[in-house]
Amino acid sequence: MAIRLLALETSGDLGSVALFNDGAVSERTISSPREQTDSVLPHVQDLLAVAGLELGDLDGIAFGRGPGSFTGLRVATSVAHGFGLAVGLPLLPISSLAGLAQGIWRCHGLDRCVVCVDARMSEVFWAMFEVRDGLVKPRGAEQLSAPAALRSQDPERPWAAAGSGFAAYADELAKLTSAAETVLPEVWPAARDLFPLALEALDQGQARSVENALPVYLRPETAWRR
Repeated sequence: MAIRLLALETSGDLGSVALFNDGAVSERTISSPREQTDSVLPHVQDLLAVAGLELGDLDGIAFGRGPGSFTGLRVATSVAHGFGLAVGLPLLPISSLAGLAQGIWRCHGLDRCVVCVDARMSEVFWAMFEVRDGLVKPRGAEQLSAPAALRSQDPERPWAAAGSGFAAYADELAKLTSAAETVLPEVWPAARDLFPLALEALDQGQARSVENALPVYLRPETAWRR
């Protein structure tokens, strides 16, 4: 049976929308956070039109649930919720940090990764991942902390250091990055890399209703508005 999924990823500076159509993946990118609100829906419509599909032909919608930009997470979540309510599609909220790590595996073949994303306010979102059977798995919980908290981490090698936090706090994280096999500070989660994780979640019955498919901020909403 053909599986068709839509994926939305707007947690960072580079956003994207992707369609999984029975194994074939097509994707559209959004180059600026300011364009995300106005660009997601047209890109979805374009992907569906090119594939000759309608929203109701999909089996579910995956979206990057964070952590990441507060505004960006609201974009992907709101669109996913709207589609879910409109045609009753199940939703698949996927960690944006895991999505980034999955992309590192796809593009570079490194099966251990420390993902560290600039969270502003002198903090970072970070987590450690390793690949098992082609899918990234977390090694511990996702964290929001000062960059210094990563200094005590000692991942097994070879491993990649990936994410904007390694650029924003290069001096604080220099000791950690010097031990990495590859440092990739200019990468962002991509919608296409949510698909492997979303397919696993769908297969395991982990799809959620709109009411239970929520973003993960790791920071109180009031903190973003200071």
